[in-house]
Amino acid sequence: MKKKIIFALSSGLLAGLVSFGWSAIFQSDQFTGEDYSSVVPVPAIFISCLIGTILATGGHWLVLKFLSKKTGEIVFGFLFSMLSTASLLRVLLFQFGDKCQDCDQIAFWGYAMPMHFFPFLAWYTLKPMMED
Repeated sequence: MKKKIIFALSSGLLAGLVSFGWSAIFQSDQFTGEDYSSVVPVPAIFISCLIGTILATGGHWLVLKFLSKKTGEIVFGFLFSMLSTASLLRVLLFQFGDKCQDCDQIAFWGYAMPMHFFPFLAWYTLKPMMED
């Protein structure tokens, strides 16, 4: 159990660091120069990455408890990717307001949407740590 907790936290921190890096690059003057920190604060990025990987680790344990290892891995991977994709709805439905131009909205999607997959990628990158 201790190993699963360490794994969940380390994959969440990795996802948070990658998201922070993506945020810094995307908001740099060489890229867009837009500041989205008022819309998506840095602490929220790290917290959501940690919550996502903790829930994924718990979900993985739960799926494997009821299904065989091979079937459980397939089902869990499918569910995790579906939930990561479904989380994009919140980004797609977000609207800045009347002053926003279409290009600003599209740039925000390019900023926020990739971050929704970083917990998934970090979780599977560090998954060999969890193997017994």
